[in-house]
Amino acid sequence: MKSGLMGMLFPALFGSTVWNYTAEALPEIDIRQFRKKQMEEYKAMIRRTPSVGSVKENMFAPVMYLACYGFSYYKADPEHVTMDVFDGMIDAICKCDMMKRFYKGKNCFSRSEIDRYVRGSERSKKRKYPMDWVFDFSYDLSVPEYYVTHRECGVCKIAKQEGLMFLMPHVCVMDYPTIEYKGGKLLRTKTLGAGDDCCDFHVVKGQ
Repeated sequence: MKSGLMGMLFPALFGSTVWNYTAEALPEIDIRQFRKKQMEEYKAMIRRTPSVGSVKENMFAPVMYLACYGFSYYKADPEHVTMDVFDGMIDAICKCDMMKRFYKGKNCFSRSEIDRYVRGSERSKKRKYPMDWVFDFSYDLSVPEYYVTHRECGVCKIAKQEGLMFLMPHVCVMDYPTIEYKGGKLLRTKTLGAGDDCCDFHVVKGQ
């Protein structure tokens, strides 16, 4: 992948949240050195990760950069970034005002959102990019509900590339609040990140 504007977006959006959290969670470390190391890891990971197409072409392209940002956090200092610390970082991103503002006004069941998934599913079946997601999609707006069955996951592929599959169960929890922010509720029994044969997203209207 190329860094470009998209590559700098996530450090710009979430850097303050992540580093403020880290300064509190790990007061014993040099936060400046940690920030520098994370950004070095992040940029290197982007460079060695094959592209899944442009943001315009692929609805999941931004997720690849967010995944690299999250994984680079662990790689910056594996000695101090325990699973509890990593979970706290994920939670801080999910609950930050920037994340909430990003999803404000978005609707899981809008026609535009449904159409994005329809197009994305059809595109994914062509398997143009080896690192890409492959998924099935179906919906019923009279309920409303939709189903996304991921057969392959780009984030898992980065995790395998980096030897970090053990982090996937901690990363996958982000799906719940992001769907909730769009007015939905995620029901899921399996994930590729946990070693299952698929991720079985079932999204219904939130309460």
